[in-house]
Amino acid sequence: MRGDPFAHQIFGYDVYEAGHPIRRLLPSRERPMVGPFVLFDHFGPVRLAPGQGVEIAAHAHAHLATLTYFFSGASFHADDLGNRGAIEAGAVAWMHAGSGIVHSERTPDEWRTRGGVGHGIQAWIALPEEFEISPPRFQLARRDQIPEVRVGGAILRVLVGEMNGIRSPIETCSQVLVAEARTADQAAEIPLAPMNGARGIFFVDGFGALDRARIEKGTLVVLHDGDAPTLRLAPHATALIFGGVSLGRRYMQGNFIASSEARLDAILRRYP
Repeated sequence: MRGDPFAHQIFGYDVYEAGHPIRRLLPSRERPMVGPFVLFDHFGPVRLAPGQGVEIAAHAHAHLATLTYFFSGASFHADDLGNRGAIEAGAVAWMHAGSGIVHSERTPDEWRTRGGVGHGIQAWIALPEEFEISPPRFQLARRDQIPEVRVGGAILRVLVGEMNGIRSPIETCSQVLVAEARTADQAAEIPLAPMNGARGIFFVDGFGALDRARIEKGTLVVLHDGDAPTLRLAPHATALIFGGVSLGRRYMQGNFIASSEARLDAILRRYP
């Protein structure tokens, strides 16, 4: 009989982007992927003084989709398709890189002027093989466009995919779920329905539990396939629920992933 309601418990390791530490949960020694998720980074919370900011120069991605989500702070996105705009806290940015896209990210001028706390996540998601070479596309759903519902005392926002009968406006080419559950002054219990595919839960703030197994802040747990425990959140806690159907092994180097080594080699030659 299994003693824990999860298959893996992951604490991550630090990497650096534009001089700032980022906690990388995936890929990890314990688990290279969760469903189609090949990379999962948590940055902040970090307070930036007025005049400080983050500058990530133009760089390419291909054969994947990226998700950017801020709990606080913002980033200005610009790409070679002509998309330009701020990704504010609570909004969802989904960049389908497909055959290839070049973009940059930086702290917006207005936000840089006043300073504040930057805190969010970025994830990379594999694409089905036939969509790896599809045209790139960028989607931005504003905070007020993301549906939310109260479940078991928590506010549940469906950022990507569908959960508890509500669906995100973000369009994807495979089954992907990303949902945010948060509490205010009261604890909450969210019964998780069975899900087709792998599912992870990242405890962003506060602490919680799966059934009776307590989970601390900053921990990613990966559920056993097919399991549907109760997610418990303490007051003032936030968790991200994410996953989807596995698309098979992926090869990754730098900012690129691919379903085959030959396809990865080809894109590396295109963007040396």
